[in-house]
Amino acid sequence: MSKLTLGAFFFLVLLFFAIFTSSFEYISIADSDNETSVENATRNAMTQAINLGNARVNEEITINEDIAVEAIVRQYADSSDFFEGERYVNIYRISERAPMIAVDSYTVINTPFNDMASRITKKQAPNESITRSREIVIYESKALTK
Repeated sequence: MSKLTLGAFFFLVLLFFAIFTSSFEYISIADSDNETSVENATRNAMTQAINLGNARVNEEITINEDIAVEAIVRQYADSSDFFEGERYVNIYRISERAPMIAVDSYTVINTPFNDMASRITKKQAPNESITRSREIVIYESKALTK
């Protein structure tokens, strides 16, 4: 009987370890996807929003803020590969002169480990994991003279 009890204990430990490891990898994949999505979206939006006419005439780089906002949202939606959970993108600041974009994004997901912990503790509040990524892109001039 003791071998059966010991085997059941090791099976439960192995099951707990497998669920914890899969949940950790799940969060790691979500975080990596969120980070690359916001980085690609911000950099591509900055490139798309440059006013080329102003760059040709005044030799100064400025961006169109409306195009930048639209491009960030579109690029962020297109570049994400992890479709579990809820995704949010916050655009904190866009500056036209001294072109700058500051973006924050986060993903709210439920993992198997959190679901298991909720059932064991019988909590009614949702156990959610949140991954955050921030990206700031600034274009600076190397010299102040033309």
